[in-house]
Amino acid sequence: MPENANRTKNALAMEAGKHSTIQCTFQTVNIVLILVQQRDDTFLLVQRADATGWWLPAGRVHEGETLQDAAIRKCREDGGINVNLKGILRLEHTLVANDQARFRTIFYAQPADTTEYPVSEVVVKKKWMKLSEIKMCTLRKPEPLQFAEYISQDGQIYPLSLLAVEGTPPPQQCRMHMSRSCGCHAKIVYSSIQMKMHRYLLDAAHFGPREQSLIMEYYHRVCGAQNTASLEIFTQLMAGFGFPPEQAPDFFRAFDIKKDNEITSQEFILGLAAMDPNTPHGSSSAEMRCRYIFRYYDRNLDGKLDFPEFCHMVGDIQKLKNPNISTEEVHEEAVQLAKVFSSEDKSSLYLTEFLTAVGMLKFRGTSSLFRLQKSAVKYDAVRNPHPPVTVKNDGNDEEVKDMNVEGMTFSANDVTDNSKPGDPQYELAMHTVKVRRTGTISDVAVLWDSDQVKNLAMTLSSAQLCRANEEAKQKEGSPYNTLVIDRSHSVDTFNEHSNPNEMLSGLRYFERHIKSDPNNQGIPKSAFSWGCVDPNLLGTCMLSITEQVLKVFVTEPRLLNLSSPTYILGDVHGNFHDLVAFEKVLWRMGPVLTPSNFLFLGDYVDRGEYGLEVVAYLFSQKLIAPQKFFLIRGNHEVRSIQQMFTFKAECVSKFGDEMGERVWEAVNKCFDALPLAAVIDDKIFCVHGGIPSPENGGGYLSVFEDIPHILPNPEKESSLAWEVMWSDPLREDELDNQTKDEVKDSGGFIANHRRGTAYLFSRQALEAFLKRNKLSHVIRAHEVKQAGFQVQQNGKLLTVFSSSGYCGGTNQAACILADRNKIRTIRIDTS
Repeated sequence: MPENANRTKNALAMEAGKHSTIQCTFQTVNIVLILVQQRDDTFLLVQRADATGWWLPAGRVHEGETLQDAAIRKCREDGGINVNLKGILRLEHTLVANDQARFRTIFYAQPADTTEYPVSEVVVKKKWMKLSEIKMCTLRKPEPLQFAEYISQDGQIYPLSLLAVEGTPPPQQCRMHMSRSCGCHAKIVYSSIQMKMHRYLLDAAHFGPREQSLIMEYYHRVCGAQNTASLEIFTQLMAGFGFPPEQAPDFFRAFDIKKDNEITSQEFILGLAAMDPNTPHGSSSAEMRCRYIFRYYDRNLDGKLDFPEFCHMVGDIQKLKNPNISTEEVHEEAVQLAKVFSSEDKSSLYLTEFLTAVGMLKFRGTSSLFRLQKSAVKYDAVRNPHPPVTVKNDGNDEEVKDMNVEGMTFSANDVTDNSKPGDPQYELAMHTVKVRRTGTISDVAVLWDSDQVKNLAMTLSSAQLCRANEEAKQKEGSPYNTLVIDRSHSVDTFNEHSNPNEMLSGLRYFERHIKSDPNNQGIPKSAFSWGCVDPNLLGTCMLSITEQVLKVFVTEPRLLNLSSPTYILGDVHGNFHDLVAFEKVLWRMGPVLTPSNFLFLGDYVDRGEYGLEVVAYLFSQKLIAPQKFFLIRGNHEVRSIQQMFTFKAECVSKFGDEMGERVWEAVNKCFDALPLAAVIDDKIFCVHGGIPSPENGGGYLSVFEDIPHILPNPEKESSLAWEVMWSDPLREDELDNQTKDEVKDSGGFIANHRRGTAYLFSRQALEAFLKRNKLSHVIRAHEVKQAGFQVQQNGKLLTVFSSSGYCGGTNQAACILADRNKIRTIRIDTS
């Protein structure tokens, strides 16, 4: 230990006035300081008998005591109050001459209640002071003033969860920046908290190395020779995302974390992460987003929102709900909402009040503010890095063709191909199939069994060649049995002994009529029956399928992003007969060999006889083709609804009480994890019931990622999920004078009297939703239609129903194809 300390001191002496980064460990003395702020913006300061000047509640951490416990104890001893710790302002190390390190934690706290405690004998005075009073009084050191100003100016407060489990971060985990201090002291500032918060934000936005690299390249391409972005250059950067120049100063202010009037590449990436539609408006990322939002509207950067600034924020929220709202209505709404923050008549809103109100859900609508329409890396300006960009530099226009980005030189002449970063790369599939004239697959062979295998190694990617394939290894007598091939997903796709393929094989047996069933002593088997199949064996296979597919569903976003061509099917409701008819028409060779995606809009069970078989089929196909077969949740994928209708009783009838209950619950656990909606080509919104109301995040698609991934009780756990599963479009014949007035007053959403829950939405509400999210159409299910589909609300909304003869009726079954900028309706002859 002494040797390390001497080495550190020598380095300081040699590098006086310079900064270096070190990693080291020392015996640590833990000290806590607490900045306590009351609701009236006064701060607690104390005077101790053993020192001169005002100071914060502070002291050493006792052995076995956590930092948090020590902070609460010192506030009672020095200030006579009980506090709630709200976060961390700063962590720092100071190296001292005797080879020890002092670790200081500065907490931010607020009074918890009005309880008073006896003050320690060493404290002679305590006083609540405003910032102006602190500036005038005698302080032991300037830190109380610095921290109070920091809080008053929108300073970052880090969550308590960033402390280690024991209450103190291990010193060896600290990344420390050393600078020369007085005497033999060296001050080391702990910076891993900020890095961890930034990592949270990047992870929430799904900004991995590839995405950050793309944004970084875009940033430097526009900046040219500049290392940072001025407002002028930043305006050009934001223009790449469709923002007009007049909005750039507001975004610039929000992105400028360090408040130095320039945007670094890191600040630019973090700002875009905060705006990303994938970034949830919950947990740690919510507080970080709220800080960006606060700076966006704090135009004079005084650390508070005056009423005009607050009114601007409220106006933006309200216009997302009702684009035609008047200025007077916005002002009136702002006056009412201002009461959320304080019962007093206050003219300013401070950051802490804003964060508290949003965190406690007292102030709603911020989740839709400060958002990109899509992820930053999906914009052409970012995805296409190679065309030269003209930027303005010192009054002269110059074309940037060559640049240096953090040590890597890029030249316009270096580009040798036309591919973009992130473009899909094709590789050779591992199987070849033989197809009958009817379209069914008759044979599947592993590719390296063919005569063409001699040149196979030259055509495979390095990723495919780097791992052993069991089938190749076990091929006895083959001259190529040492070939190392990746056991890709296609192996399981065509493996007839895999669980999903065995289930599909069983379902084909279930579907067929067999005059003399060899599996049952030649006794005939009627179509759509399981014959002599053991129900317990079938139930066990079903449990295995549900266990596997649940792992797939929980990884999918709540709002799927699909590309065309995509077939869209509506309610199936246990109609396995019609589902097989769709299979034979649309994906006869299976979804893997069909050049299209398939999207099902929910309501797979209840009312029909074969809900179990429908679910078994869809889950199996999802396992076989997880990137082509997609399921979203309908209002019948809920336990309470199935108990009222038929699916639970169907499971018990087919498997018995014990196995039936297990299968039913296992299926519903999968339903709990289903996505809630999808968007095709960023233009077509697909959902079971209806569009989200502005009450949920302003009606923006980005709020879907706030929905929990596991949702056993959507009615209570997510109002957004519940309403998109249940809502319906308002019909023209329902628009009497009273309803018209109600629709006008409510922004196009009224109570759904047909179902007793969720909403009916008007044509105007639909058009506002489409415009807000830059969409063209909505495709939904949820209602039976005689022709299997219906075009509604000026051709912008289509309802599709994919179960014919529903409840004994005469309706047809249909599906929709989205392809090549056309939405085509297809009716299926299921007779």
